[in-house]
Amino acid sequence: MTTSPSRTRWPRVVPAAARGAAPAPPPGTVRAGWSGVVGGLLGAVQAAVVLAWPDQVGPERYSHPFDAGGWVVAQLSFALQHLLLLVLVLGLARLAWRPRSWLTRSGLVVTAVGLVVLTGCELFALTAASAPVGSPAATAVDTSYGLPMTVLGVGLLLAGVGSARRGPLPGRTRWLPLVLGGYVFAVLVPAVFGTDLAGRLAIGGWMLLFAVLGWALVRVGQGAGPP
Repeated sequence: MTTSPSRTRWPRVVPAAARGAAPAPPPGTVRAGWSGVVGGLLGAVQAAVVLAWPDQVGPERYSHPFDAGGWVVAQLSFALQHLLLLVLVLGLARLAWRPRSWLTRSGLVVTAVGLVVLTGCELFALTAASAPVGSPAATAVDTSYGLPMTVLGVGLLLAGVGSARRGPLPGRTRWLPLVLGGYVFAVLVPAVFGTDLAGRLAIGGWMLLFAVLGWALVRVGQGAGPP
């Protein structure tokens, strides 16, 4: 018995999205994740180097412990490190554009703006390379950091609330943006207004959290399941 080709019933092909499978991450997700890993680890190393660096000038100089040349190198490295974190945040924002979470997207855009302004502050700090502590130049640099840190904290908190509800990261990693935002106000800001040791340790801890966020994005880009 033969079957007419016109009556042959082929199985219906259902798209992956219709079967409930997660859409493929955008191109560049893995690279953005690695940028966050490198940037976060670099930031932690920078904090340790500043603490361990032998004094080249006295504590009355704003650039302490660096001399003017060392201060320029340090500030340029800080600016580069912030740009690596910016790539991470933009990669996460692209990923968040798939699930329809406007809160996550908005928070990540605000975070990206904060990192851009913070990078500008690091470059502006070059003007205080030879300034004494308490001078107009040093005070202007100190004051400039307040805005980007507040913007970063608010942006990460917004992104964190959205990510915890329906964000682009799987499993426990969806809480990372919220932890990073809360860390700014609960740990980082009080520590920065304390001793130099407390401030640098808090910065180093914050950077390690960014490295963890970067690794989470790498795993998403590689198609790994939730941790």
